[in-house]
Amino acid sequence: MNFILRLLCIGAALVGAATATSTFDPDLICTLVANGTKMNDPRACNAWVQCIDEKPITGTCTGDLFYDRETETCVDSSSIDCISSEPCAAEANGFAADPYTCNGYYYCINGTGSHGTCAGGMNYNPATMHCIRDFPCEEKMDPDSLCNILPDGVFIKDTNNCNGYQMCWKTKIINGTCPGTFLFNAQKSECVYPQSVECTITESPPITVASGICGKAGDFISDNATCNGYYYCRELETGEFTLEHGVCADGRFFYESGDGGVCAPRSKVNCPYDRCVDLGNSTIQLANESDDDCRGYLICQDGISIGSGTCPADEYFDEMTQRCTTQVISYPACELSSSSSLSSTTTSETATDGSSSSGNSEASSSTTISGSSTDT
Repeated sequence: MNFILRLLCIGAALVGAATATSTFDPDLICTLVANGTKMNDPRACNAWVQCIDEKPITGTCTGDLFYDRETETCVDSSSIDCISSEPCAAEANGFAADPYTCNGYYYCINGTGSHGTCAGGMNYNPATMHCIRDFPCEEKMDPDSLCNILPDGVFIKDTNNCNGYQMCWKTKIINGTCPGTFLFNAQKSECVYPQSVECTITESPPITVASGICGKAGDFISDNATCNGYYYCRELETGEFTLEHGVCADGRFFYESGDGGVCAPRSKVNCPYDRCVDLGNSTIQLANESDDDCRGYLICQDGISIGSGTCPADEYFDEMTQRCTTQVISYPACELSSSSSLSSTTTSETATDGSSSSGNSEASSSTTISGSSTDT
């Protein structure tokens, strides 16, 4: 009886929602690691993949055993925590948390799940199987992260850098580069002389623009596509400029200032593009949304937004602590712009200035619905 009651209570919050899908690509990964490398398949709890001659060979554990990426063996399912992109892989029947969001969950029947989303301002608590208001959204491992796939200490080639490599160590991705002119050989998992490895990565040619885009030589301007990207203006003898692309260091966004542009702390920059850049690379993380009075947040995976949420009424989201709080948050990154403030004021005046009682009621109802979080 308690189980049925709990199902009805949680089911009341069920709404249709788009869900993230796994980005795990064993065909690609096997071209980037040493021959014989064995890894976890995040699409299941009992599956593994071994790379032989750059091709993936799949396998599964017998019975109820789960695969352990560190020992590279099949172990008792109770001895490890399975982090899978398929939420019903670990528990075929019952409720399971959405691996990519904090407010989502699945109800699993025989390994097949129906997705649900908690009401605004609530997150799913796996321990109690309830949607809880103010339940903290803690960082959790991205199922598709290298740190959930490869054993610690195994090198994988950086696809964007001929001399670069990555490895996981204690849930953190570590980036490295070969010394001098050496390049990284994926199959040998070591740095080698340039002539002994092929590198097909080519840099994009610089963009040439007429004067007017750049104020003067040496200026930095936004790339108008990302929050942390910019162009450096280099003047040619013809009077034209070449634009050389660059990105700010982690934790900083580009800001066009009077002195030609700077990389500033991300909390100080209001950016109209995806604010998830540089977040969610090894765990799911949250980011303040621009221009919303610091009330909402974006759910970030691999540097892009995969969802959003809103804090309960009278609470603010703090990107630094990754939590909703009653403390007033007023980062420049998420403060309301003057145009948004004007729009809000105009809406408020319209709602309270109607000439008929029915008009007042309708406007007031509309304002309440659009301006508050749903409460259950």
